[in-house]
Amino acid sequence: MTGIVNRFAVGPITGESGKSHVRLFGALPKGELGAGNKLMWGRVRWRKQGGGSWSEPRKFRLNGNFDGSGVVVINGLEPGTRYQYQAGWVSSEEDGAPLDWHAIESGCFSTDQPTADQTTFLFGSCCYRFVGLDGIIQDDRADKIFAEMSVQAEQHKPDFVLFGGDQVYADSMYSIGAAATRDDFDSLYRASFSQKHLAKLLRETNSYMILDDHEIENNWPAKADAELWTNKYPAAIKAYQIYQASHSPAAPLNEAGTYLDRDPDKFWYTFSRGPADFFVMDVRTERVLSRWPWQRKMISEVQEQAFVEWLDRDPERVKVLVTSVVMFPEQRRPFRGKDAWEGFRHQRQRLLAAMAKSASQKLVVLSGDVHASLYASLTLNGGKKVHSWTCSGLFWPTALFAFRWYRPMIRVPGLLYSGWGRPLGQVSVPGEVFSDNAFSVVSFDDRGARFALFDRRNRPVPDASRTIEW
Repeated sequence: MTGIVNRFAVGPITGESGKSHVRLFGALPKGELGAGNKLMWGRVRWRKQGGGSWSEPRKFRLNGNFDGSGVVVINGLEPGTRYQYQAGWVSSEEDGAPLDWHAIESGCFSTDQPTADQTTFLFGSCCYRFVGLDGIIQDDRADKIFAEMSVQAEQHKPDFVLFGGDQVYADSMYSIGAAATRDDFDSLYRASFSQKHLAKLLRETNSYMILDDHEIENNWPAKADAELWTNKYPAAIKAYQIYQASHSPAAPLNEAGTYLDRDPDKFWYTFSRGPADFFVMDVRTERVLSRWPWQRKMISEVQEQAFVEWLDRDPERVKVLVTSVVMFPEQRRPFRGKDAWEGFRHQRQRLLAAMAKSASQKLVVLSGDVHASLYASLTLNGGKKVHSWTCSGLFWPTALFAFRWYRPMIRVPGLLYSGWGRPLGQVSVPGEVFSDNAFSVVSFDDRGARFALFDRRNRPVPDASRTIEW
């Protein structure tokens, strides 16, 4: 008697990895495992890429309270190594029968090599999908760019893919038909993350994600009231926790590092790859809004302090701040708004002051949100330079082109000001502002960085790309 290993309905998703571990996520078909049920139905096996014997199959738990999903943590891996794996599910906890894996595609992951002198990854943000009133994604246009990203991944074997926010649009028609319940949000993730080409990319490349507003609603929490805080927000955050945060460093592991220990109490996190350290900010769920500009905060004091301390650790390394909204440049009036860092100048001033004061010299900010891609630099008072790379959106429909950044909207060249009106430094945008669908390939090493932009057909966009030296 042979046991059939079934495909996951969502996943497997290859999540974060360190020197010797990786997280893998999978979810059962909807309704296969009801709330309150937790069963050891998950199965995974792995081996070094290029052949050799598979490991013994490993069981892991799938949880009906988390939309029938589970995360398995594989430990004891070798640093700087690529692995092949298969992960799926069985419909019984009984042991003994050999397993049939023929229905399961293989995925890949790689572990970190801390002594590597370079890291390369794919980066992008904002993937709009038109969701009808029936909750169904209406076409596959958004999925096509992930086919091109998969081509890049197959050719160049990047270390990971980094998604900078708005991986789903819970409000694709704004308030009309917007997701509001747990089932709405879970269904949105299921439909989005199971699209053919995105599913392949997530299966075959390590991934890191962070939310922005559209995982909840546009410009959250600008219009939030008591009803939205107590109903919509918990539903959105639970779905985000399941489908994005669970396979990231934000979800705490037990002391031995062998399984997810509890729900995350924060969504920002750090990780390292080769010569670079990443601080992935949560700029949505900790906001404090106020009519008084000096009281406005995009991130909590705890997160701000953690960022300052992170800057001063191992300052010889490349330091990469990931923030889903743009830190600089700013928009000209009348386009200027309060949703990005230009609406939180006092706290931005403190973060930039920390960068200026720190011993770290290799400073980069990665961002999205604005449906355009561009390189910018900020020369702080005192001469230290901060490099910014914005890449957005992966897909944004032609009908909504008005909601993109264009160069005439940007206030450059010019000074960047503090909350009190004092200049912090000089901003420059030396290349093109590319206002169309795109993704990027980013590389860091000890000498500098390369920000290479590609359009939705995988054609290079050299006028918007940039190579810099530290």
